[in-house]
Amino acid sequence: MTVYDALEKRHVMPRAWDDWADYRKAWSEWIIRYCKWDSSILIVGAGACNDYDLEHFSKFFGKILLFDLDEASMQEACKRIPAAHRDKVEVFTGDFLGITPYAYQEFCREIQAEVNHRGKLTDVTELAQTALSFVEQMYADAKKNREKLVLPQADYVAVSGVHSQVNHMLPWIWQAYMQALGQREDMIFQRASQENGRIMRDMNDKLLAAAGQKLFVSAEKARVGVPGGVEGAWQALEDLKKRADGTHLRLSDSRNFAWGYDLRQNMIYEMEGLVIDTDPQNKQRKG
Repeated sequence: MTVYDALEKRHVMPRAWDDWADYRKAWSEWIIRYCKWDSSILIVGAGACNDYDLEHFSKFFGKILLFDLDEASMQEACKRIPAAHRDKVEVFTGDFLGITPYAYQEFCREIQAEVNHRGKLTDVTELAQTALSFVEQMYADAKKNREKLVLPQADYVAVSGVHSQVNHMLPWIWQAYMQALGQREDMIFQRASQENGRIMRDMNDKLLAAAGQKLFVSAEKARVGVPGGVEGAWQALEDLKKRADGTHLRLSDSRNFAWGYDLRQNMIYEMEGLVIDTDPQNKQRKG
């Protein structure tokens, strides 16, 4: 088992449905407030939909599209929908980043081989240089894979807590090795942060292109009690706000939510929610 495999297991949040109840209610109600009955919605990064009231959605929307890399989780989410409404749901799989599990595993094996030579006496600067060559190739391959991704179309698109997760694995792997070695080298963190600018722009392009009327975004503004922004989330929010010029895109509402991500570890995020009209001029003509 590689470090990647061990970290992947930590994505499972067995208490998420309970911990996220308040956020789920507030976020879902905010979305529905701006949508038309019997319309379609695409939930991106759906997973098990612990942050969406799918039962309520199934009675309001005429069509629900779920998109995520993990099909099994989406199928579990569908079980929360009353049987009479399940035919409204379609499931789609895809990857916003484009790095395969095999690529992560190979990266870990290469780094582990270097660490095995000298253990805690490993020169982390040299290790970072070795890692960086792999990271550059992984990002180059990911960009090519990402260009092939096309999201299904819907009247509305919603995405919650996803931007921060798209490019988090490489820094997470590197952090695990730094902790094991008892040292610190920021080169990989800095490279991942730099790449986040490009990845978030690409991701936002696809989200906006899929949304016929509105895009709903909720991203981590900050973790309560922890200084600094959240990687991926702050780049995504900044990019969307810059695009909202009132002509091609319009920021029609925003608000903050408290997301109790893991209440037993006191992990609470301040989420910034945005409602972006993707066809503001058409809306104005109709009004």
